[in-house]
Amino acid sequence: MKRFYDLPKFIQWIIAIVLMVGGFGAMVPLISTSFGILLLPLLAPFLNLVSVPFFRLVGYYKYLNPYVLSTVQTDEKYDLHNIFTFDYLVNFKWEDRGMKSQKILLGHYFKALLTIIDRIETEQLPPEVKIVGNSYFFSDRTAEKLGFKISKASLFWIFNSALQFIELSYLYSFSKGKWALPKFWKVKCAEITGSELVKKKMLLEGLVKKLL
Repeated sequence: MKRFYDLPKFIQWIIAIVLMVGGFGAMVPLISTSFGILLLPLLAPFLNLVSVPFFRLVGYYKYLNPYVLSTVQTDEKYDLHNIFTFDYLVNFKWEDRGMKSQKILLGHYFKALLTIIDRIETEQLPPEVKIVGNSYFFSDRTAEKLGFKISKASLFWIFNSALQFIELSYLYSFSKGKWALPKFWKVKCAEITGSELVKKKMLLEGLVKKLL
């Protein structure tokens, strides 16, 4: 699994399509039942697992690095998302659970922000671009120190977190090194403009060096 993205591209495509078609094919009979909607929280982790390679290859999931992805990358907005189970299987070993995985995840979030800063400085992005993340993972103190404005996430993101609760729970537990339940109903939105983010470049570089 860890060598998946080192495989020749056509092999990646074959595996991704087989996973996607086979996985969704297996789920359709369950989802199409009269109580299928109730099964969505149970099926969501499996659906994510079989779809991630395909969505990455077609470019819907745009990875800023192996630990941070985005679905929106425009001159107006960049969104940041947590990675999925498939990415954990690719990037982590079981012994990485706990503090080590926390440092890796947080360090690469900061690296993703540095990537965005580099794109602004090289004029690939305008300084007016908005960088937005919705998560329960970051701390308000760290986000505000980096210049982000914190607010309550929209109902869409609260619902999305509730739908993904099972997957969020075991991934969150992995990062904690013990069984732990994320407070998905307290998911927060952090937002900053590109021009403000650039001012935090040195701070981010120091944090990355400290964590990674």
